Amino acid sequence: MDIGGTKDFEFNIKDPKFLDEQALWEEAKRVYSKCKDCRMCVTYCPSFPALFDAVDRHDDDVEKLSKEELALPLELCFHCKQCYFKCPYTPPHEWRIDFPHLSLRYKVWKFKNKGAKLTDRLMVNTDLVGKLSVPFAGIVNKLNNTKPVRVILENFMGIDRRAKLPPINSQTLVDWYKENRKPVKGENGKVVLFSTCLFNYNYLEKGIALLRVLEKNDLWVEIPEVQCCGIPFFDVGDIDTAIEKAKHNVKVLKSYVSAGYDIVVPVPTCALQIKYEYPLLLPDDPDVKLISEKVFDVHEYLWKLKEKGRLNQDFRVSMGNIAYHIPCHLKSLNVGYKAAALMRLIPNTKVRLIERCSGHDGTFGVKKQTFDMAYKVGSKLFEEIISAKADLVVSDCPLASNQIEMATGIKVLHPIEVLYRAYNF
Repeated sequence: MDIGGTKDFEFNIKDPKFLDEQALWEEAKRVYSKCKDCRMCVTYCPSFPALFDAVDRHDDDVEKLSKEELALPLELCFHCKQCYFKCPYTPPHEWRIDFPHLSLRYKVWKFKNKGAKLTDRLMVNTDLVGKLSVPFAGIVNKLNNTKPVRVILENFMGIDRRAKLPPINSQTLVDWYKENRKPVKGENGKVVLFSTCLFNYNYLEKGIALLRVLEKNDLWVEIPEVQCCGIPFFDVGDIDTAIEKAKHNVKVLKSYVSAGYDIVVPVPTCALQIKYEYPLLLPDDPDVKLISEKVFDVHEYLWKLKEKGRLNQDFRVSMGNIAYHIPCHLKSLNVGYKAAALMRLIPNTKVRLIERCSGHDGTFGVKKQTFDMAYKVGSKLFEEIISAKADLVVSDCPLASNQIEMATGIKVLHPIEVLYRAYNF
């Protein structure tokens, strides 16, 4: 299946053998037989060392792997998709190695047959947690930073006490915009903002900066009541809920796209989900392609204005030396590093790219059972950020930013916040 003119993917929920256990293990063995001879991905994440260690224990014989050994690499995959960037055998290569979607297929099979713990299911339900928490933001934020509560969360929810949890907004971004919208002519276009759970429930200041930058560039903005993009449910294999979220959002977004709106998304993970995963989740929905083609990373969209000579470049404050972390999912979007290009338009501002995985990626970075592995994955990134001694540290991914702040103590901005500051609002 060719999605949006990029690589197609090895993930077909309509295949009659999609949930067949024997077919799943046979596909895992086929993929492992190629990976074990290449080993290019050994440093990327915990999945591949687990695979290679298992194969080495059995004298390089994939057929001798137990079900537990076959499953572990797929369990440990946290869908950073780094292996897409380097692997020479991803589709359309005839070997069609697609490890992240093989992992997802396994997790879907596991969820269908074994379910998931209630605490794990609650952890990925960002809409529910956000709606319940926002009215009590002050209390929740205070309690989340106390040792007794963190011990309870660790023992009952499996959330490592060392993990830095996202703050809760005192009001949603959607509600804030209803009260604080500024009039614009919209001569540069109409956009619908997919607010994302992280901007809507957790990082209001980033959302405010985003809206003001869009208004500064004379874009008419609407923020509909969308649901979570659905990607957190991949962590537990709950594909049915991910599909429900996709259906809802496609229906909401279609009305705007039909009215001439483009869709801008401030978090690469959510943009990736809508643009490339929705067509896989809803293969029979004729509206998915229409939506997919209108999804833009917010910086990609602003750069298009620059190319048309319409970007407001009234930057009044220099930002100095910026260490800019490139999130893995931004690479997977395959739109280039437009945020870096935009920040370089700011006078007396230098941008240094840091292309390393933070190791966070959803629940992987906060669960007690995977926290240490996540930290190890991100350790080189943390070291490089500390050694950069930059004036600002920046990342498109709020969860990666959280991980960086937890490890280094350095506050991390979103690129849109850098533009907001440069405009001197």
